[in-house]
Amino acid sequence: MLQVISLGAGKQSSYMLLNALENKFKFKPDFAIYAETGSELEATNTYVHWLRNYVKIKYNFDIIFVSNGNLMYDIEQYINGYKKGNPQIPLRLKNGGILNRHCTSDYKLKPIRKYLQSVRNKENISLWLGISLDEIERIKYSNVKYIQHYYPLIENRIKIENIVIWFKINNMQEPTKSSCLICPFHSINYWRLIKNNFPKEFKKACEFDELIRIYPKLKANTFLSSQQIPLKDIDFTQQPSLFPELIEECYGLCGL
Repeated sequence: MLQVISLGAGKQSSYMLLNALENKFKFKPDFAIYAETGSELEATNTYVHWLRNYVKIKYNFDIIFVSNGNLMYDIEQYINGYKKGNPQIPLRLKNGGILNRHCTSDYKLKPIRKYLQSVRNKENISLWLGISLDEIERIKYSNVKYIQHYYPLIENRIKIENIVIWFKINNMQEPTKSSCLICPFHSINYWRLIKNNFPKEFKKACEFDELIRIYPKLKANTFLSSQQIPLKDIDFTQQPSLFPELIEECYGLCGL
């Protein structure tokens, strides 16, 4: 069985990869795979390229990059009438609803599975997912026969606080929270973090938020924020949380 790490380039999956290469788990991975959506924070892009070079030089280990296009660009093309297919993300509707999401399936799962099918040679795959013990409710079974999900962090009872401490005591470069810049599942606390730490990217998100206000074939206005108001108008002076996480997850492949 092929042992493959699904890398999100967040704290959990990066910790999982680095410790797997030090033989800290019962299996050793054959390679890692990372799906680019074209909408990641620049900090995530910088980190994952650093990590790719680091593990190649130190362990002669490969991180495979795959992509099914640029999510932000594809949405812009759809809104402007240049693209027929709707690369739908879970936008918030003014009437309180939320759109079904296709983004995780189309921009994460599809390119990953396409690559895995091309290399597995009829062999089954153990796909490692970086979900820590404190997020055990996020466990999901694979919906394809040739892939079996494996959760080494849960198996070894590793929590996010253990991971944060590990990066510090080992003096390892620590990744930021990994997710798409335009994810509507961002909490207000996470939007605050982006605004305070990545002002250029927050401005980019605000511009995108204005663009999607009138979405094709919808009667209600759409928003990135769960408050159903323009991102630029959110009051960020409220007391912030110590844990600016995502509101929800993306099938164990986003925000890890």
